[in-house]
Amino acid sequence: MQVAKVLIATLGLGRKEGDRKNEEVVREYEKTVYTINADSQEKNNYETPFIAAALATHLKVDRVFLVGTAKSMWEEVYRYFQSKAELEQDDDYWCDIGEKASKSSSTTPLIQTKDLEKTNRAIDAYLRYICPEAAGGSQCIVIDYGLNEQELWKNFDIIMQIGDSLNHGDEVYLDITHSFRSIPLFMYLMMDFIQTLNYEKEITLAGIYYGMLEAKKEFDNTTPVVDLSPLFKISLWVRGVYDFVNYGNGYLIADLINDENVSPRIKNTSELLNINYLTDLKREIDSLGHYLNKSEASSSHVFKYLMPHLESFIKRFKGINSNSEFQFELAKWYFENKRYSTGYICLAESIITRIEEAYKDAGYRISISSRQREKIKALVNGKFKKSNRQSYRLLSEKYASISQIRNVIAHAGYIEDKNSSKKGRLRVGCFEEDIKECQAYLNSIYKLVFTNNEIKEIPRLYPYDRL
Repeated sequence: MQVAKVLIATLGLGRKEGDRKNEEVVREYEKTVYTINADSQEKNNYETPFIAAALATHLKVDRVFLVGTAKSMWEEVYRYFQSKAELEQDDDYWCDIGEKASKSSSTTPLIQTKDLEKTNRAIDAYLRYICPEAAGGSQCIVIDYGLNEQELWKNFDIIMQIGDSLNHGDEVYLDITHSFRSIPLFMYLMMDFIQTLNYEKEITLAGIYYGMLEAKKEFDNTTPVVDLSPLFKISLWVRGVYDFVNYGNGYLIADLINDENVSPRIKNTSELLNINYLTDLKREIDSLGHYLNKSEASSSHVFKYLMPHLESFIKRFKGINSNSEFQFELAKWYFENKRYSTGYICLAESIITRIEEAYKDAGYRISISSRQREKIKALVNGKFKKSNRQSYRLLSEKYASISQIRNVIAHAGYIEDKNSSKKGRLRVGCFEEDIKECQAYLNSIYKLVFTNNEIKEIPRLYPYDRL
């Protein structure tokens, strides 16, 4: 399906002007010249009472979603777009919706979305008049005033239908010029939510426009149209930093930074955190810290305020010299951020790595291999269990418990529980206990492995060549 340009605009009451049949008052927006790109040499002027018409013409949109209350001036929308498309007006329809809209209130809405089908067709006719390739499908949508929580959630459900109708890759332009001030704000928040919720559709919020009618006296009686979409990126920055600092997912912030040195390193850090390749991860974090301070992005409008949060993540792992300490600190970070499976893997590995480092410190030349690590695991599970030293026996006990949890994780929760009184029973229903005990395991391993001087005596008591 072809990517579409979609304009979502809000509609207000307009001001009362002139007379209609039977001396009824006609509601109109003040006609003005909307200037798009007012600060550039290539500014574009559109004389119209509707900024939606100016934007639709300028952007060549495929369809328009016009959102307003039952009291909004739907009759003028119909009249304007029908006449601009050079089509004959249905006066009975025009009078009918005008009367109903004028008499509507927050408690007695006389106009419903289904009443505006002819207005939808008028907008589509105009879009095809200015651009024959326009896909159409415009819709006028009536929402409540939003005076209480019930009305707000009702509006929420209605606007979510716009998100459901958007297709993959659609470009969305939002106009927040008119209507109650609360409704444009609501629409802005809804678009943020819709874009996030429908991330797989890759919908782009390509522009957020506001017509500054109050400022037209300063601009030769023309109304500048400003694009507020750069401010939308603030929410993206906040989300990006939060995802990276708390979950290690830096894909969004890497795209926002768009720096040839920093961006790929943030993405690599995220990939390595997610796949848990710790040797490469440690090197990548150190590299990220180096380039972060040199990046021109660090002085950008938003990033300079968020950079301390990135630096705190890097600082946490900076200066850690041993692999075992890095694994242990990473296990703490994973547990803090509720990534328990990877946390238990790192914690188990930190024990074996620390003992391996003790042998290296004692002069043993051993390589990092699965065979060498299996020998150390056998030492912990075997001889330590029978050792005269309490710290070794306790370490063996804790390692066995942590390894069991790790093995359950590796088998997605399907593994026999050797400690069960019933042989062959699956270890199920223990997740709450395993989550609850992760901090206790961290504290125990820190004392038994990283502050216990008896770890240094392992090579003397259990020579590596006799394991």
